[in-house]
Amino acid sequence: MDSESKPKASGHPTEPVQVSEKVSRYSYYALSVLTLMNFLNYIDRQALPAVAPAMQRDLGLTDTEIGAMEAALLLSFTVLAPVFGRLGDRYSRTKLMAAAAVVWSIATGLIAWVDRWPWLPPSLQLNLPFFGLLALSSVALGLCSVRALVGVGESSYSTITPTLIADYFPLKRRATALGVFQAAIPMGFALGYVLGAVLAHYFGWRLAFMIVGLPGLIASIFVWKLSEPQRGAHDAPPDKPTTGAGQDRPSWWHTTRQIFMTRDWLLSTAGYTALTFVLGAFATWATLMLARDKHMSETGAAVVLGVVSLVAGAAGTFGGGWLADRVVAKRRNGYFLVCAVSSLLGVIPAVIALVTHRPMFFLPAIFFAVVLLFVNNAPFHAILVNSVPPAIRASAMALNIVAIHACGDVISRFGVGKLSDSLAAGNASLIAALARLLGLDPTQEHLTSALLVVPLALFVSALFFLWGARKNSKLVV
Repeated sequence: MDSESKPKASGHPTEPVQVSEKVSRYSYYALSVLTLMNFLNYIDRQALPAVAPAMQRDLGLTDTEIGAMEAALLLSFTVLAPVFGRLGDRYSRTKLMAAAAVVWSIATGLIAWVDRWPWLPPSLQLNLPFFGLLALSSVALGLCSVRALVGVGESSYSTITPTLIADYFPLKRRATALGVFQAAIPMGFALGYVLGAVLAHYFGWRLAFMIVGLPGLIASIFVWKLSEPQRGAHDAPPDKPTTGAGQDRPSWWHTTRQIFMTRDWLLSTAGYTALTFVLGAFATWATLMLARDKHMSETGAAVVLGVVSLVAGAAGTFGGGWLADRVVAKRRNGYFLVCAVSSLLGVIPAVIALVTHRPMFFLPAIFFAVVLLFVNNAPFHAILVNSVPPAIRASAMALNIVAIHACGDVISRFGVGKLSDSLAAGNASLIAALARLLGLDPTQEHLTSALLVVPLALFVSALFFLWGARKNSKLVV
């Protein structure tokens, strides 16, 4: 790759940053590498839900314990995201991301051996606010610890990467570039479902984890070698630079306050938090729901979800980025409008997928629900990176990750499992009554009944995005 095609190294420029609309070949190469790494990231993450039925039989895990394992990943991810966001605003982002990939890849392989470790912690029982009694076996606690280590690696990569892409691509191409990057999520979900289920079926769930963790170690080498782009190379220079030669960087508290006072960041984060609640519930519990309550085979359910995630998710993500860039060219609040409409429309197929029992109805409903869920990805991230100055984008991404996961899928991944066990025991009367109203048996179809919280969360997501679209948003350009 010739030197002219590579972006300049980051640093403190002596002259004002010039806005560039050109996209180099190296930027497309870097986007390809980052997208591949994101693809592998979500394969590793989704391997556990794909093999959850086999793990439950082999290790005697409850729905609550499966949910706790997923929540552990998201909790460590959430807690460490601000740390890596701060580091990403100061140090080499490519080196941080490469190191993160090594961590989560090794941790994924270690899941295969946790129950055989001689130093497993004792079982745990405690009362949690809102959730009641939490009982975890020693094996479940060990698995939670390793899944938390996976979250350590992912917290760095997911926080920093969108800021890097924002520096590789100009504003008018940014949503499309982010759409390509985010399209790796449904693709990774899809292959994670399929690989996990097929490998578990033929070779056992332990080997499945070891195999899916290996490619990330290889791909991390290419991430390490990426050139660091100049921060804000494609953005207009601020009137008053926040940093520069002879100037101190703003404190963490000042940066955090600035981000939370940004209207577009706040409302888009609130809307995507509700959407993340839905995505977490789908990612963790869809395979078990189809196998248990819709009477599909475990392998068949995972393969079907893999195909749906691949086709519908990729179509939604690519289509969302393409559509949003064209709507925003005519309406300044176009990104918010695309997010609001897709969330609102998603309520209908979500309800149909849960309450119907015939594949000819619930499978197309799942397909269209996934399309509409992923339409939000590109325009939401475009709102996020455009709403704050380049110097604090990594911090803004980190705070966003804290919000969407702590208040979103950490709750849904664990909460749906806990709610499912409660419904099976004849509790949770309000949700049980709603389930009966919709024709579900809450004691027999307790997991599907617990997932009725999904359409409600989609409606809440649409309300926040509509609020963001009410006035002309003031994006930083």
